[in-house]
Amino acid sequence: MIRILIVTHGELASALKTSSKMFFGEMSDSLETIGLFPTDSPDSLQVKIKEKINEIDDGSGVLIFVDIFAGSPFNNVAIVLDELKEDHKLQCFTGVNMPLLMEALASCQTMDIESLTDHLEKVSKDTIVNLRKALDI
Repeated sequence: MIRILIVTHGELASALKTSSKMFFGEMSDSLETIGLFPTDSPDSLQVKIKEKINEIDDGSGVLIFVDIFAGSPFNNVAIVLDELKEDHKLQCFTGVNMPLLMEALASCQTMDIESLTDHLEKVSKDTIVNLRKALDI
């Protein structure tokens, strides 16, 4: 099964996991999270990411979500993806949000990593909606 790893600044990753339990129950326990805090160094973050990928990947691949394009979690995930690309099937999306995470959780058991990545790319633009335009308010 494709595993999901969320890497963000602070508690956001953990909060997304907690919130996903409202919709997916125990399945959300399979989500892994890493938070970057002010006392953490980029090197220690890289080590945590590598260790977590090696720990959770069963050969199906790991889908990684990060919060901000070009932020420290993003930069460190990019380095790790490049280093581990021969040994693991890895994909990463930046701008994690609850609807995209829910879509990934709903599909990670029935799709391979390439199909899931393509699917998420297609639906991601629909995960952010201008409420006033959508409801004509």
